[in-house]
Amino acid sequence: MLAEGFQKPGAAGLARVRRLLVGVGAAALAAATLVLSACRPGTPASFRGAPVVLISVDTLRADHLPAYGYKAVDTPNIDALRHDGVLFENAYSHVPLTLPSHTTIFTGLLPPQSGVRDNLGYALSATPPTLAGTLKAAGYATGGAVSSIVLSHATGVSRGFDFWEDSVEPTKASQTISRVQRSGAETEQLLASWVSEHEGAPFFAFLHLFEPHSPYEPPEPFASRYKLKYDGEIARADEIVGSFVNFLKDQGLYDRSIVIFLSDHGEGLDEHGEDEHGVLLYREAIHVPLIVKLPKQARGGGSVASPVALTDVFPTVVALAGLPPVAGLAGRSLGSDLRGEPAAPAEAARRIYGETLYPRLHLGWSDLSSLIDSRNQYIESPRPELYDIVADPGEKNDLAAGLPPAFRSMRAELSRMGHPYQAPGASDAEQVKKLASLGYISASPADADAKDLPAPRDRIGNVASLKRGFGALQAGRYAEAREVLGDLLKHEPRMLDVWQMYADACMALGREDEALTALQTAARLSPGNPQILMALADYYVAVGRFDEARKHAEAVGDAGTASPHELLASIALAKGDLAEAEREARAALERYPQKRVPRIILARVLHDRRDCAGALAQLDAVARSRASEASPFQNTSFLRGDCLARMGRTAEAEAAFRAEIHAFPTNTRARAGLAMLYASEGREADARGALGSLVADVATPEAYFAAIRTYEILGDPGTANELKRDLQRKFPGAKERKG
Repeated sequence: MLAEGFQKPGAAGLARVRRLLVGVGAAALAAATLVLSACRPGTPASFRGAPVVLISVDTLRADHLPAYGYKAVDTPNIDALRHDGVLFENAYSHVPLTLPSHTTIFTGLLPPQSGVRDNLGYALSATPPTLAGTLKAAGYATGGAVSSIVLSHATGVSRGFDFWEDSVEPTKASQTISRVQRSGAETEQLLASWVSEHEGAPFFAFLHLFEPHSPYEPPEPFASRYKLKYDGEIARADEIVGSFVNFLKDQGLYDRSIVIFLSDHGEGLDEHGEDEHGVLLYREAIHVPLIVKLPKQARGGGSVASPVALTDVFPTVVALAGLPPVAGLAGRSLGSDLRGEPAAPAEAARRIYGETLYPRLHLGWSDLSSLIDSRNQYIESPRPELYDIVADPGEKNDLAAGLPPAFRSMRAELSRMGHPYQAPGASDAEQVKKLASLGYISASPADADAKDLPAPRDRIGNVASLKRGFGALQAGRYAEAREVLGDLLKHEPRMLDVWQMYADACMALGREDEALTALQTAARLSPGNPQILMALADYYVAVGRFDEARKHAEAVGDAGTASPHELLASIALAKGDLAEAEREARAALERYPQKRVPRIILARVLHDRRDCAGALAQLDAVARSRASEASPFQNTSFLRGDCLARMGRTAEAEAAFRAEIHAFPTNTRARAGLAMLYASEGREADARGALGSLVADVATPEAYFAAIRTYEILGDPGTANELKRDLQRKFPGAKERKG
């Protein structure tokens, strides 16, 4: 049961919910509805049948756009959209995280109402109406294409869409979920293709771009043009937006469309010690751009100063489409603002709710909540804060110590709202049962009543150590990563993400018992977290405990970054059950034909059956995908090289092995395969050089075992035994893993 003030839609107390969350009572809502039918001539209240286009540029701070006064980046396409539309100067996200923020956009509900509080471990239920579902019921075709795995259909965020293109995959097992993305240009092309098939009827199209989300890696010419790479990514996103807008114009759709441009949240850029987002709630993290272009560019160039929220998008689109208002939404229609009518007193005095559970769920710190209005922002934490955002827009001067009236008023209002903690994975009874059977939770999450957690702003400096350890891990400096992350965990034992990184470093160093302890600690800190469950499944595969791996994969279900069939296919392949691996891979392909991993598994099955021609055909299909051009997949080129070597096509095999090593320098299979290829050609010096580089460059137990095995195959037991002694000295107790 949600606390008072956050009832589910349709429950008693709906008027109180609206009054507390948006300051609009029943009378004001009725007045707004009347205004829709009595607006000024020349600015219609609704545009029945008009195409609706929603463009979300992830992680885009409003104050880094020229439309909001920023001078250090050029965004001609967004500027043109601003010229044609109405700009909302003070639009706010309710949560600085991709999945829960987009959920607020699509449901018109705040995170405590929708139940989606973080990027991991939460999913939208089938109960709340969605924007796509509402438009679909009114006869609209609904299609979306997204650039991040965070917005996978498995989260429920796609409910109501006829078409949802989310075939975004990790390129290697250790890739963190926030890094699993694809080029916005590819996403734009996929959505444009869908729009081309539906432009003759009303449609709702959603385009999601992950530029400028970290890592900031803008292509040329933007990389050279901008010193701040974040701005370079913004310029690249602007280029993609322009491409899509030009497509709409070429199709004759732009003039008659409702186009909404926004972002889900901002970015810290170290202004309060946070370089990215999710941990803190300062204005740079929640102040987002919002531009609404009406058909025929009505009121183009207009501006609205009153505070508005992302929950307003749903009721606004519904009103503009001429559909009946949807009951129970936290937001309000912005129709009167779009017509240029003066803000009602309740709207001008509106306070907008924000929250982040990320510091509690991932770092073991206190969660945060806030209220922001036209003058002040109040942040609730173990050390509450208040800022005058007019006099102090950078929020450098905390006024809380003086207990001004705004502090007392906003604190009391936030307290009345209630925003209960909800553990990830704890809302589904069947999921709780599965997790309990694995030993990670009992009747209820132990963390639900955590007290005395530190204020994130007091600990934000420790994120630098986390990033240093993560950087060492990604660079293959596993001993350094283990040392840095282990030391951090002594001071921050509740840091969920660090436990998983620490486990990865331990596994690479052959410290399997330490890795398992770390992952099990993480699983207990965050019961139901799909990424941790998948990491545990991978661990059990690596150590040959396939039944345990299967249990964890089944517990993940549809909530992971891969389909259950794909996970089960990988486990069967590691176990050597080629028939089951093929069945599960084909089942995954039947459900998601654009996915690369099931085809790679099929290629491995055919390779292991000595059908190298069939394996190459599957790999060719993978290579033809646009995703392969932007993000090569680990082991794909290795597998190609091994097939080509077996077929006697040695020059092509060498090129494939080298391509794998270039893309994934720590891939021991590719390096050992290259050495074997050299040996088969009589190039003994080259073979020894490749094996020497394998041990020197990768320097893990896995690298030693690969080199030892290869030397034994090549008939050099002396060098193999020398490496075994070196292995035992550097990594005592390390065991060779299969698969």
